[in-house]
Amino acid sequence: MKLVAVNEKLIGDVLATPIYTERGLMFLNKGNKINDMAITRLKKMRINTIYIEDGNDEISLQEVLPTPIKIQCIQSLVEIFNETQAKQYVNDKKVIQIVKNIINDINLSENAVLISNIVPNSELSKLAMHCIDVTILTIIIGIKKKFNDSKLMNLGIASLLHDIGKLFSDNHEHVKIGYELVKKNTVFAATTYMAIYYLYEREDGSGPFGVCGEKLHEFIKILSICNEYIKIISGEKRILPHEAIEEITAMAITKFDKEIFKDFIESIYCYPNGLNVKLNNDLLGIVVMQNEGVTTRPIIGVYKNDSYCFCNLLDKSNLTLFIKEVVL
Repeated sequence: MKLVAVNEKLIGDVLATPIYTERGLMFLNKGNKINDMAITRLKKMRINTIYIEDGNDEISLQEVLPTPIKIQCIQSLVEIFNETQAKQYVNDKKVIQIVKNIINDINLSENAVLISNIVPNSELSKLAMHCIDVTILTIIIGIKKKFNDSKLMNLGIASLLHDIGKLFSDNHEHVKIGYELVKKNTVFAATTYMAIYYLYEREDGSGPFGVCGEKLHEFIKILSICNEYIKIISGEKRILPHEAIEEITAMAITKFDKEIFKDFIESIYCYPNGLNVKLNNDLLGIVVMQNEGVTTRPIIGVYKNDSYCFCNLLDKSNLTLFIKEVVL
């Protein structure tokens, strides 16, 4: 299988991984041929990349969070959102259960990826999907930083609820509304609702409140970079992970904490398995495996002299090689 951008060139290709609605219904099954209607719907729902069959069985594909668990989390969060709109109060038990489910089922393997395989049916479910994806990334970083169970839970809750204010406002005022909503429930820690309030603050003080540097709690710093990445990766430009990483890297010089950025960049594998690439020696290949902690130096299956061989970009003999471009 290979990872490809969603466009009209895919019409007639065979889908390698199933795509679901957030209710768990099959939208497009593995093995189905892709048609123009499917392409239109996928684009509309901002699913930027999919896996198609290409006759290559070397690709090992793992999900950071198994699709059934992710669908369950999305459904539960939509329920929380509806309840919050009606009661102006956030149900802590349901929130904590979602975060527990993510923590317990998260796959930390370097070969696990966030797969775009769920199509939202509403703006509310789209918001829930965004919050779940951000939560997954923050938890990965929290685990990398060896947070204890309580601290990891508080970070996860802040991430899950960071956009809850958007239920009532579609501008940057949503952070204040979210802050007030979450603060109402005394179960939630101060670090949780303060991370929501200062979501858009940056290291250089360029955020709306001008808070910067050491005055920002680490939850804020982790949440802000993960939120920015998910916004970029799922935006209208339909860009791939390595392009999103480039944007984040450019911003990191002034906008993000250096240590948090380092943790982030070591956690997000920017060349997912199944991606076709060209090396700087002009050889073509496909990413087949990742090297843990070295996100820009994966193992490539290279096509050379009508044969297929593995090229580990971490091997001493390959240190001058690098991925020059992605081929879609």
